[in-house]
Amino acid sequence: MASRPTPPLAAIVRILIGLSAALILAACTITSARPLIAASEGVTPLPDAFALFAYEPGPDGYARSGEAPASFTRVGNHYETAGLPDLKDTLAIRFIPAGDDFLLAATESTAPAMTYGFARYDDNVLTLWLSPDAKTVAALGRARRSAMPKAIKALSGITAHPRTDALTIHSRAALDALADLFDRGRLPMDKPVVAYLSEDPEASPPSRLVQSGNQWIKVP
Repeated sequence: MASRPTPPLAAIVRILIGLSAALILAACTITSARPLIAASEGVTPLPDAFALFAYEPGPDGYARSGEAPASFTRVGNHYETAGLPDLKDTLAIRFIPAGDDFLLAATESTAPAMTYGFARYDDNVLTLWLSPDAKTVAALGRARRSAMPKAIKALSGITAHPRTDALTIHSRAALDALADLFDRGRLPMDKPVVAYLSEDPEASPPSRLVQSGNQWIKVP
């Protein structure tokens, strides 16, 4: 498998689910070579300051990982953190409304590229869909075959890596088209990553998070 540059979001992905080095090098993410979201865009559904606790999937829901929490702070219309593993500069995360979910964009302050995903935040639990897979690529193919001409043009601005299924977005129209597919339930993604957000970094987070529909049961 060919090595590809590690995108900015890889650092937070590692914090959330402890990705192996091989998966990070594979860069199974959604990226663009230039920013497709303006600095003026962004909503702030999360607390102004919080500690992010990572959880790992298991047989009985998601269990608290051994990773130390990461601290985030709202800065205007986005959130920033510093000091994450493999990250020398500040990581900025920006949320853009996309139907009932949020389009997630993240970038290092010194890098032009952006990495994207989808997020849902409810009752202190942040669920992030960050990694496309073979099902994602197949769904894009079906969408292109059934789309109207305008939508076909937008979807043509998305290319998939032939070996890793990583997606590269080439235009804002393509990004919006991708978000629309996800919002309508027509874009399957790999298993989401899950985190618990606490405004008190000294408080003990739940030991497990168990999904029930779109809600999460917090196990002490």
